[in-house]
Amino acid sequence: MDWLRDGLVIVVSLVAIFTDVKWHKIPNWLTFPAIAIGFIANGLSGWNGFIQSVGGFIFALAIMLPFFSLDLLKAGDVKLVVAWGAIKGLGQPIWWTFALWAFLYGALLGGLMSLVFLAQRGKGSEEKKRLWSIWWLLLGLPQTLTHVSKSSPIKIPMPYGVALGLGALVTIAIERWFRIPCPFIAD
Repeated sequence: MDWLRDGLVIVVSLVAIFTDVKWHKIPNWLTFPAIAIGFIANGLSGWNGFIQSVGGFIFALAIMLPFFSLDLLKAGDVKLVVAWGAIKGLGQPIWWTFALWAFLYGALLGGLMSLVFLAQRGKGSEEKKRLWSIWWLLLGLPQTLTHVSKSSPIKIPMPYGVALGLGALVTIAIERWFRIPCPFIAD
């Protein structure tokens, strides 16, 4: 059953990456069927599997809603992570839940991607100074971030579904290798 769930996550993630790059959108025709298939696939193993799937769905929704409410993520990104929760279910213990780690690895990759986007698209010296300040902070060297005026905010559209999809693929690889989604956190 693990290979079926992993295969479904891989397919959904790859399609989400493609659609987000091409149309800057993760469509409902991908996420809603993925959620339903997750419930059905886990339900094939009995009520316990179905309950684990619903638990993963609710847990993923609970961790994603604050980011959506603060307008930090789009609805498609949230539905993608929620679909993973329905497909992979709730982890035992809860901090081993796939959707949580796929989101965290995706957020890490998204942060790195945003720095690359910023470096490629930074047009003025203000953006370049801010970028260098961020790099110095990441290296642990104290710096003050340069002020960015409200009239010219640094807001670069980035297909975040790419980072999330890659985060899911990384999580599957780590689970296959270490049998848990994060080898740094012991039971």
